[in-house]
Order: sequence, then structure tokens, then C-alpha cells
Amino acid sequence: MPELRPGHDLAAEILRCAPWLADGDVLVVTSKVVSKVEGRLIPTSGDPAEREAARQQAITDETVRLVARRGPLRIAETRHGLVLAAAGVDASNVAGGEIALLPLDPDGSARRLRDAVAERAGLSVAVVISDSMGRPWRHGITDVAIGVAGLVAVRDDRGERDRHGNLLEVTEVAVADELAAAADLVKGKLSDIPVAVVRGLAYSDDGRGSSTLIRGADGDLFRMGTAEALALGRAQAGSGQASSGQSGADAGTGLGREGDPDVSALHADVLATLAAMPLNAGDGTGQAAIREGFYGLLAARPDATRRACVPGHVTASTLLLDSEGRRVLLTLHPRVGAWLQLGGHLEDGDSSLVAAAAREAAEESGIAGIVLDPLPVNLDVHPITCSLGLPTRHYDVQFVGWAPAGAEPVISAESDDLRWFEIEDLPAGISPELPGFIDRAVQRLAGSRAVGSP
Repeated sequence: MPELRPGHDLAAEILRCAPWLADGDVLVVTSKVVSKVEGRLIPTSGDPAEREAARQQAITDETVRLVARRGPLRIAETRHGLVLAAAGVDASNVAGGEIALLPLDPDGSARRLRDAVAERAGLSVAVVISDSMGRPWRHGITDVAIGVAGLVAVRDDRGERDRHGNLLEVTEVAVADELAAAADLVKGKLSDIPVAVVRGLAYSDDGRGSSTLIRGADGDLFRMGTAEALALGRAQAGSGQASSGQSGADAGTGLGREGDPDVSALHADVLATLAAMPLNAGDGTGQAAIREGFYGLLAARPDATRRACVPGHVTASTLLLDSEGRRVLLTLHPRVGAWLQLGGHLEDGDSSLVAAAAREAAEESGIAGIVLDPLPVNLDVHPITCSLGLPTRHYDVQFVGWAPAGAEPVISAESDDLRWFEIEDLPAGISPELPGFIDRAVQRLAGSRAVGSP
């Protein structure tokens, strides 16, 4: 394949180079070539010192949680949930004046490539986006899957019996990682071959992409680096908490508490609010796992409450119901182009997270006397290009509130439209996450411990 650049058609190049591609094949594509065609490149000067400085800044920007550090080497968790050296930022196999970042949404990249091959060639293939990774206690790197479409990434053999009749209790096979590693035997790092085809594998698809490959915080025995572990121990000792059997989530992480260096009181309040949020482990919404992502961001970034934190920052929103709980006030967001709940960025002057949510609700609705439940109803993380003008992520803490009887909204400059909608008759073009948020808000309604708006 030629050297691909932003805007090039990766699917067309693959089909040109592999006219023999067949149904059932698996395309294993190096993430670097995906990053190139999607424009995930940072221009730098040719000066080595300036290029390295730009690389280090890119690592900082892509990091949501610093796992470990030794000298200039950083092991970091990315916004994708991957734990990688240098947060996946790479200066190899790119021009001297560039640095490559990982694709923003590797699963989405894999789906788009799979769909393009199906549309143009009528072929059903699976796609694995691969990247290289080092491993604890092992020398050398191997390729792993960071994006998957069209096949089951992890085959769960638990409950089966081996030939001797032994029950398999822990066997989950990372099929997508095995494909990525096998494909790299013919791709390599120096061959200029960014795509390999695996043929002959019988596979199925569960539609879950690469998500099953990421070990959740509850099952990660090595989640904290040394610095994090020491900080957690100091925090627990200072607060009199027993460390035995107490996870970071149970303790509100113990990190970023008020009084810690460079951490604001608002940062500490966000942690306390998240820790107090009621969760139902059996509701299937994954809120406990999402909360761990919030903890990771807050532990890694003292500035996580400020919009200037480019890798992602905490926001607050409110689903505002009328006094009878039958209608919801939605804003047509000019940047997103969808109907959403009210909300926005935290400000340094906000006394608490719920105060920020109340302020945003009042500013965007023009309604006084809004009442908020002090505990969040929902958590959501979504990519967005916000007022920074740069791709980032909003870690949105979502509350439910009620307007006084007869309240009439007044549209603000932050909205293209603002209307009440019956909960049973929502408009077209709503955010896909909104119906689930509304359901959980309505469930909270009956037993709410509502308090006056700050």
C-alpha cells in the first residue's frame, strides 16, 4: 500500500491491493494507518527537542489516569480505557514533522471500514484495529486489538468441560488479541505492510466491539501505580478509614481530597458526590464501571473540573421536569445539533457540583426556584468538540430537578430552541442516551430527597 494521508480512502486501498478478499476474512489493520487517514496527527518542527516536547505534551493531553512513571516513561490510561506506554502517542512510522495519536473511536473506525467493504464489494468481513503493547513481567511487545467489528472479541469458555471432565471456571480467550498478534507476524514494524488478512477462522459477532477486552476496575488487581497507592494510603490513614477490603470507589478513591496539593474544593466535592451516588449493580446500565472512569480522570488530573483540561473534564447537567413530573424541558444544542437536557461546564466559583448543575439549569431555562435532588441520577461520558475548539470528552454528572408550577422557560443565547415535551412524546433528534436518563429520573421522582436550588 502507498503512504496514506488524511482523507485517503482506506477501504478502497485495501480492495485495490486485495481483490481476492472473500466473505469470512478478517482484516487486521494497524492503528497507525487508521490514525493517518482520520487525521489523528500532530504537526511538529523538525527540531528533535521541540518534537519531544510536543510528544510529551500530547501524552499529557491523551492521559486520563497516570498509572506509573519512571523517568520520562509514563504508563497511562487513555480515554478508551487502554493502559499503554505514552498513552499510545507514537513518533514511529510517521514523517519527522508529525506525531500520531490513537484513533478517537477505534471500534467506530472498525465498523466504518467493515461497512465500506460491504457496500463496495458486497463482502462480509470482520475488522480488528491493532496496536502494539508491552506487558508486565514480559520483555518485548505484541500487537493487541483496540478496535473490533464483526466478531466476538472475547470467547467465554467458562462452564465448559475439558477432555478430562474438568469444569472451566476462569477461561476467557481474547480472540481479537490473538488475531492481532498473529497478523503482526506478517505485518511487523519495519515492513510497511499495515494490513493483514486472516482466513479460515470460524467466528460470530456479539456487536460489543472491543469493550469486553477491557478489564474493569473491580477486577483489576494492579490498577494503581506506586504514587497512587501511597496517596490512597495517606488519605485513608488521615481520615481514619480501614484499608482492608475498601476499594477506591468505596472510599471515594481517597485521592484528590480537599487539602491535597493543587486540588480544589470543587474537585473534592465532585469525588464526594460520586461516592454518595446510589447505584444498582443489577440494573444493567454499567453506571458503576462508568463511575470508575470518573475516578480515574479525577485521580490523574487535578484540573479535571476545568474546561481547559483537554483530555476530558467534568460537566454538570439537569433533567428539568415540570411540577407534575409529566413534561421535560429540553434545549436544542447549537453545537451538538440534538435535543438535550440543560447543563454545561463547571466554574471555579461554583461551591459544589450540585450548585453548578443548578446554576446551569437556571441560566439556560430562565426559570427561578428550581429544586434539585442533591444526588446524581446518571453518569455519561461522551466525545465532543466543546468551547475549547478541540476534541475532548465530557464526563457529565446528571441530576434531576423540578420547576415551580406554571414556570415558563426563556430561551438563552446558548440554545437554538427551548421547549417542554411530554415524556411520552419526545421529539425526533434527541440524544440517544436521553431516554435511559429520563427513565432513571422518573424512577427517582417518587422517593426523591429534593432540596432547594443552591
